[in-house]
Amino acid sequence: MGGDCLNDGCVPSKALLAAAKAAQAIRVGAAGIAGAEPQIDFAAVKAQVAATIAQIAPMDSQERFEGFGVQVIRAYARFTAPDAVEAGGKLIKARRFVIATGSHPLIPAVPGLETIPYLTNETLFAHTERPAHLLIFGAGPIALEMAQAHRRLGCAVTVIARSRVLSRDDPEAAAVVVESLRAEG
Repeated sequence: MGGDCLNDGCVPSKALLAAAKAAQAIRVGAAGIAGAEPQIDFAAVKAQVAATIAQIAPMDSQERFEGFGVQVIRAYARFTAPDAVEAGGKLIKARRFVIATGSHPLIPAVPGLETIPYLTNETLFAHTERPAHLLIFGAGPIALEMAQAHRRLGCAVTVIARSRVLSRDDPEAAAVVVESLRAEG
């Protein structure tokens, strides 16, 4: 079944963060071991991200969920009553429904953006060339994770925030995160 988490979200981002953490550990050194600039093969990092997705995909498959007794219907759905949904020719009744239809990236209205190639969470993880400079629109947790990961993997990174960085979080905690990111470059 896949979806955002498997293909464009949690799984690839955490795999990328793991590689970035390994690069940073080499860079910083520890326990009497001098740090050194890591030799990063960006395409190999992205291949590892793809391998992680492939490894986890069977655990997130329709067959696996059906094996647990979950009924999977791949069809358009419509509410026929407050307690009923029709999908794939079947009527499903329940007291409560969870609508979890996935998401798509919100492309900001930036003049000229439509004239250049750009990356989103749906294309970033398959991009195998290391960007010399990555410009990230947004300063929420995921944007900052990707900024830190790419910086640690050797990219110059600039984050553009419409408002305060981590605007949904405590301002003092957000300031600590910002200082930590600035210290890494």
